[in-house]
Amino acid sequence: MTEQQLTEEQKPMAEPVWYGSWSEVPWLMASKTQMAKADLPREPAGPVRGYVPGRDFRDKEISIPLYSVAESVPTKASGGQLTSADSRRTATVRVCTDCGANCQQPLQPREGRHLCAMCWRIAKLVDFQLRLGERRAVLASWARERLADEALAVVWVEVQNGGRTDSGRVRPPLAARVHVVDAKGKRLVDVVVKLAGPRTEGARPDAVPAEEGVRKLRKMLGGRRVLVWAVDSLRLVTDRLKALGHPLELQQVPMLVTGAPWDGWQGQMKDLVAQWRGELDPATGELLSGWEPATADRLHLLLTRMASTEHPGRDGSSEQSRRDAGQERLWGAYDVRVAVTGPAAAGELLADVLADEGVVDRNSVIGPVPSREVPGAAVTYMAGRADALVQPAAP
Repeated sequence: MTEQQLTEEQKPMAEPVWYGSWSEVPWLMASKTQMAKADLPREPAGPVRGYVPGRDFRDKEISIPLYSVAESVPTKASGGQLTSADSRRTATVRVCTDCGANCQQPLQPREGRHLCAMCWRIAKLVDFQLRLGERRAVLASWARERLADEALAVVWVEVQNGGRTDSGRVRPPLAARVHVVDAKGKRLVDVVVKLAGPRTEGARPDAVPAEEGVRKLRKMLGGRRVLVWAVDSLRLVTDRLKALGHPLELQQVPMLVTGAPWDGWQGQMKDLVAQWRGELDPATGELLSGWEPATADRLHLLLTRMASTEHPGRDGSSEQSRRDAGQERLWGAYDVRVAVTGPAAAGELLADVLADEGVVDRNSVIGPVPSREVPGAAVTYMAGRADALVQPAAP
C-alpha cells in the first residue's frame, strides 16, 4: 500500500504520539502483542508511531510501543497453520457475547461476558447510569432532610464583575445580588450589595452600600443554614465584604459528599443537581452540568423536585454496589479466601466440588480470570469459613 493510497486516518504520524490510555489509541494503531494475537496475525514493519501506559508481568508501569497497522505485514503462518493454532486455543474467545461481533483480538471475560470494545463501552455507560440512579435515590433523601430544616436559607448569588484593566488584570467585582428564600420558598431578602469603594463607578444603580447590605443579610440569615448554587460565588462576595471591613459570617448546610465515584462532582449544589439530572453527553458519556436556575425560588423548586423523586432510574445495581456487596460477603461473612491457579477448567471444577461439599460458598466464586504471574494459566477465587476448610463437611 503506497502513501497515496492511505486514508487520512491511516497515514502515520511524523513523531510518536503519547496516549493517556488505551481508549485514546486510534483503531489502526496496535502493539506488537496485539498484532501477534490477532486472528490473522501481523507483525510491525515500520517505526514506533506512539506509546501508551501499561504494566508488565511484574505489574510495573511501562510505556508500550504502538505501530501503524497500515505499515505492518502478515506473519508467515499459512491458513492451515492458523486453523491448527485455533484448535489448540480452546480458551480463546473472539465472538462478543452481546452483539456477536467476530473480533480480531481475543476478548477478556468481564463479569462473565466477553465483550467487544463497543459493547464494553455501552456496558460501562449503563453501569454509570445505574450508579446515577442509586445516587438519585440518596439525593432525594438528602433533599427531604434539607427541606425539613426550618432554619434553611436557599441563596442565589449574582455577581457583577468589574471587568479588566488595560493590562488585562481582573478588577474586583462591583456588586452582587443576593436573593434568599426559606425552606418553604418564601422570600427572606433580595438585595444588591455594592462590593466596591464609594469612589468606584459602574456598580448597578440599585446597589446599596456594603454596610447597609450586610446589615440586611445578617438580620435575615443570622442563625440560618445556607444552601447556595455555587459556593465559589458566595465566597467571592463574603471575601470582598471582609476586605471592605464588613465581614459576613454564614453557616452552610452539610453537603452530600461520598467517595471516589463522584470526585470532581461534589461539594456544591450545582454538582448535586447535575448528578440528580443524570444527563450524559452522548458523544463522550460524561456527566453534563445543569443549567443555572438564576433565582433562589427556582433553586428551591429544584430542591423540592429532587426531594419528590420517585423513579431513580433503570432497574439493577451498579458494578460498584455489586463489588461492595461482594467484599462485604467475602470479608464479612467469610474469613478465608482461596485463590487457585492453573487451567481454567480445573479451577471451575474444583470450585464446584468444594461448593457441593459445603466448603466454600458458590456465590463467592469469582473467575476464572487470566493470571498475571503464570502465563497461560487462570486464577479462580472462592471464599469460605475457616472451620469448613479444616474440618470435613457434614455427610
